[in-house]
Amino acid sequence: MFAAAVTAAQMPERGPMGGPPPEAKSACQSSSEGSQCSFTAPHGRVSGSCRSMGQDGRVCVPERGRGGPGGPGGTGDQGRPAGPGGSGEMQPRGARPSALNISATNPTAQASSSRIADTMQGSCFDGRGKIDCPAEGEPFYGQDASFVGGPQAYTDHGNGTVTDHSTGLQWQQEHNRERLGFYAAKRACEQLELAGRDDWRLPNIKSLFSISDWRGVTGSRFFINSRYFELEEPDESILTGDRFRSTHRTSMMGQTWSSTIYAGDHWGRNVEAAFFFNFLDGRIKQAPTNGRYGLFYRCVRGEPYGENLLVDNRNGTISDRKSGLVWQQSDDGKERDWPQLLAYCNDLQLAGKDDWRLPNVKALQSIVDYRNAYPAIDMRFFAQRDSRGWFWSSTTHGDSAGMANYVCFGACTSVDGVDTHGAGAQRSDPKTGEPKSWPAMGGQRDEVRIYNYARCVRDAV
Repeated sequence: MFAAAVTAAQMPERGPMGGPPPEAKSACQSSSEGSQCSFTAPHGRVSGSCRSMGQDGRVCVPERGRGGPGGPGGTGDQGRPAGPGGSGEMQPRGARPSALNISATNPTAQASSSRIADTMQGSCFDGRGKIDCPAEGEPFYGQDASFVGGPQAYTDHGNGTVTDHSTGLQWQQEHNRERLGFYAAKRACEQLELAGRDDWRLPNIKSLFSISDWRGVTGSRFFINSRYFELEEPDESILTGDRFRSTHRTSMMGQTWSSTIYAGDHWGRNVEAAFFFNFLDGRIKQAPTNGRYGLFYRCVRGEPYGENLLVDNRNGTISDRKSGLVWQQSDDGKERDWPQLLAYCNDLQLAGKDDWRLPNVKALQSIVDYRNAYPAIDMRFFAQRDSRGWFWSSTTHGDSAGMANYVCFGACTSVDGVDTHGAGAQRSDPKTGEPKSWPAMGGQRDEVRIYNYARCVRDAV
C-alpha cells in the first residue's frame, strides 16, 4: 500500500518521516483533486497534478504521462504506490536511463558450473547506466553479467504446459487472469486437470523464483520469459475500490502467489501470510493469506524443488550439493555499498581459493531457509553476525541502473521497524549514496540501507 509518488530528486526538503516536501503540499492547499500544480525544486520547476496521498493530504505529484517514460513501455519513476507488495521504489536523480535494454548474454562472461538457471542478465551497469562489461580487476567487475550460470532451457509442449529443464518442473503456461485469495488459488491448482495430469499444485517461492527473468523492466518487459509463459498487465478495473488509486499503476500489479507461508510475524499482527513473486516489477514480498487482496497464481507439477543439501567443509565454507555452489560460511560483519561488496568478494581469499564472487539474485535466494525467520537461513550451517542483515546480490534491478537487488535474511522492515515484507523477501536499493538522504520508499515506508552485507560464493568445480 504505497502512497508516495514524488521522486527523491524532486524533494528539496522532506516533511516529517520522509513524506512529501512542504512545497508539494502547499501547491495543492486550496486546489481540487486532479487540478494542475507546480512547485520549485532544486533542479527547477516541477509541474504535475494534485493527488490525494493518504495522511499527507493533497500533494502536487509530478506528471508521468502514460505514453511517456512512466507509462507502459517506458521506465519512469518507480515512486508508485503498491497494493500488496508493489514496488513503490523511488530513484535518485540521474540514476535512471530512458530505458534499460538488457541483453540476455555477455560474450565475455565466465561460465559457471552452477546448476541454478541463469538470471538472463547479460548487460553490465555502473550506477548511472549500461557500460561495457569490465575485465577482472576493473571497477564493477564481478556483477551478474560477468558470469553465466546454468542454461535457462524451456520446452513448450503445445498443450498448455512448459517444462523447465533446469529444475525438471512442468508449468501451467496460461496466465490465470482472475486474482484469487491464497486458499482459493491453492485449491484451484490442486483441482486443475491439464495435459492429462491432475497432480498440479501451487508452487513454493523457490520454484516460482526459478522462472524469473532478470531482463525485466517494470512497464516495459515482464520478469518472466514471455516467449514461453503467458502474462498480461491487468486493466484499470483492478484498481476499482483501491484507496490508493490516485497513485497506483497497473504495471506493478503482477503479484503471484507461492505456497510458502511466512515463518515470521506479518506486520507484527500475528496474521498468517504467504510469499509471492511479482512478475511485473520483480520483487518477492508477502501478503496475508486471508487478506482483502486476491493475487495471480500459476500452477506447477513435478518433484519437490528448492531444498538445499548443505555440507560443512570445516574450512569456513559450506557446499550446497544441490546447486553445485560453495558459500562463505559467515559474513565478515561489515556493511558496504554495492561496488564495495563486488570488490570485497573479488578480493576474498578463503579456504585456499581466490575465485569468489558476489552471488546473483537467484543464487542468493536459493539459500534462504523459509522455515526460519530472523534470520531466514539455516543456522546449523551458516553464521550471520547481524540477525537483521540484508545481503546484496550482484544483479542490477532492471528499473534503474542505480539500483541493485538484495535479499532480506533479517526482517524486511519499514523505517518504523515494522516487518512489512518478511525475512526472505527480495527488494532493491540504491547501489551507492547516503541512506539518510533517502525518504522511506513508498506507502509501506520501506527502509533504505544501501550499506548491506555480502555472502560470497564460488563454483564447487
